[in-house]
Amino acid sequence: MKMTDDRELRVGFIFQQGTWLGGLNYFRNLLTAIRSLPDGNLVPVVFAGTRSDVESQFSQIEIIKTKLLDRPSPAWIARKVISRTISRDILLKSLLRDHNIQAISHSGHLGRQSEIAAVGWIPDFQHVYLPNLFDASEIRMRDDGIMDICKQCTKVIVSSKRAFADLQKFSLVHAPKAEVLQFVAGQVPLDSRPSLAELQQTYGFDIPFFLLPNQLWAHKNHRVVIDALRELRTRTPKILVLVTGPTKDDRNPAFFSSLMEYAAQCEVLEVFRVLGSIPFPHLIGLMQHAIALINPSKFEGWSTTVEESKSMGKRILLSDIPVHREQAPPLGSFFTLDSPRELAELLVSTYDSYDPAIDARNQEESAALLPERQRQFARVYERIINNAVSSIE
Repeated sequence: MKMTDDRELRVGFIFQQGTWLGGLNYFRNLLTAIRSLPDGNLVPVVFAGTRSDVESQFSQIEIIKTKLLDRPSPAWIARKVISRTISRDILLKSLLRDHNIQAISHSGHLGRQSEIAAVGWIPDFQHVYLPNLFDASEIRMRDDGIMDICKQCTKVIVSSKRAFADLQKFSLVHAPKAEVLQFVAGQVPLDSRPSLAELQQTYGFDIPFFLLPNQLWAHKNHRVVIDALRELRTRTPKILVLVTGPTKDDRNPAFFSSLMEYAAQCEVLEVFRVLGSIPFPHLIGLMQHAIALINPSKFEGWSTTVEESKSMGKRILLSDIPVHREQAPPLGSFFTLDSPRELAELLVSTYDSYDPAIDARNQEESAALLPERQRQFARVYERIINNAVSSIE
């Protein structure tokens, strides 16, 4: 691996406790893409707390464990107190220098006048578009966090052109720091997936199905799927939707129970089957064997579900929101946001036109295109990091 000046560039990723599932998927995709470049110069290094099981998430990546990231250990407390007092994260900075880190990415910043480049990440501006899902203090915290990234980081990554436009509205003066990085979902490990028969036995279904693999959070809009299934209750054969993902929403702890109560009232529990969090190989198996994926979300920064459909060559039914249009899945079909009638019609037409042979061919063609898509993703990211480091050298 080499840089224009024939040296490697070590990039640190600092994993705090409680990284959400979508974040882990994002980083897996990014680190996989980095390693796909045969002539790339970036060496990713993951920093995590000593109690973290980050090894299970990332293979063949250098991992450094430190008590500085063990909240609330004495080392973590000392680091936070010093950082707040002098506005510089000198303890973490010292650790990074010991490991020859030249840039940190997607991990905040180290404070004023750091010689280690900081490439910040703003996933989205959801709180601007859906303020009803946040209390006033969290909206202020998100605004302050975004402004801190804009002011302190060397470069800022946003996940879509839509988010770049949002950043321009948020802070026009800092927008020139921003770069758009549209991530690509990596190759899925099909060799470890269970067979369809095993999945049917494990999860108790025996008919063709659609898959909705999103966290069960309010903005993911599962209710429109319930409403569409209610319209199709009397249809033969039945339309089955399997739902995977975490059921806990810290911002709205009562959401999942209220959603399931609504599904019961609509008399669709038989065909709206929530499986919750399942092993990753099982999720991949369900994706491969589904008639199509569904993403009915009201808002996305850059949808992992959509990207996985593109990388796997799966049809997907998705809400007609700007980011989904920007992602432009070639096998996507759009329905008007919050229109259960349109979604019901799409479910029926997709079910009726499903052809396993065509589905298999789509998967093969997408697999052939994926390596170059990953390399392009990695090249854009590599350019961003190299420019960030060059700007402070």
